[in-house]
Amino acid sequence: MKIEVLQEQLIKGLSIVERAVATRAQLPVLSHFLLEAKSEGLVLSATDLEIGVRVLVVAKVIEVGVAAIPAKMFNEFLASLSPGKVEIKVEKESLVVSANSYSARFQMIAAEEFPRLPEVKKESELGKLDAKDLIRAVGGVIFACARDSLRPVLTGVLWEIGKKKLRLIATDGFRLGIEEVIMESESSGLNLLVPSRVVSEVVRLVPEGQIIIGHLSATSQIYFKIGDILIVSQLLEGNFPDYTKILPKEFTSELMVTRGELLQAVRTTHIFARDNSNMVKWNVSEGKLRLTATSPEKGECSAEVPIQLTGEASEIIFNAKFVLDYLGVSVGEKVWLGMGGKLAPGMFRDPEQKSGQYVVMPINA
Repeated sequence: MKIEVLQEQLIKGLSIVERAVATRAQLPVLSHFLLEAKSEGLVLSATDLEIGVRVLVVAKVIEVGVAAIPAKMFNEFLASLSPGKVEIKVEKESLVVSANSYSARFQMIAAEEFPRLPEVKKESELGKLDAKDLIRAVGGVIFACARDSLRPVLTGVLWEIGKKKLRLIATDGFRLGIEEVIMESESSGLNLLVPSRVVSEVVRLVPEGQIIIGHLSATSQIYFKIGDILIVSQLLEGNFPDYTKILPKEFTSELMVTRGELLQAVRTTHIFARDNSNMVKWNVSEGKLRLTATSPEKGECSAEVPIQLTGEASEIIFNAKFVLDYLGVSVGEKVWLGMGGKLAPGMFRDPEQKSGQYVVMPINA
């Protein structure tokens, strides 16, 4: 193996695959990069068995070959170099990297031990969508996933793939986020449960462009292809809750409120609610919404915001953090809220968006 590559190109490629390197590797090889010198260029790969990332970097390949090298040290050494040409070659059991007056020798491990990412084919593709649409949709649901759960299915995002559309659903059992995006697809009726961490990495790595989504049913994997980048993930197993059962069908109270004013009021009352399980009482009456929070040992706080109310006056207690998570990512000027009583779930929507629903279960206190 012998190649010549620009330091800046190599660093860019490493920044893409490094997120898949295992931080607490069960197997030593999972803390390594795989470098493959091929006729088309240098292929970089990393995986922690949950997510795998592969990217093609432009390079002059003098001699093809493969090497598995320590990821952290290799990345730090490359980052310390100045931009310009870097020569990489295998000498016996080591990988030698040279640039100007700098040189380093990295010990390799057997490349055969590295878990190979699958080769994807056209027939496994499900469709494609715009990265900006996916980023918006993911932002509207990802915070509703469980972080640590005895039910692993709640740590994932359900991808419901239908004809010409993709629906994303996330829930931790206390709140539910739903978003839809247009997707160029002929597939329908396919549900895939993707780890939330993987979903976050996909939108982080791909700020723009077209994303091709594919499904490898034989290995229970989903993949995302963006130009020369391939991201592969294992799907979560298990039955996702039937979220349609908790979607409110009718409301006794509907209110419209300015998002910025509501955000400020919830954020302020949350200061006192933090010591009391994040509980904030919402008192809805004609023309105004009054929020109240109490800290058992430190005091209490209230705030009022003007609203447009349709229906009955009502009272409900929400977890303020759950509401803040939604208001923090919503971008519309207004927020619509539907309620069905003190113990019924509340639904939040951006009235300017055709899709997007956020349901929060009330606190019975």
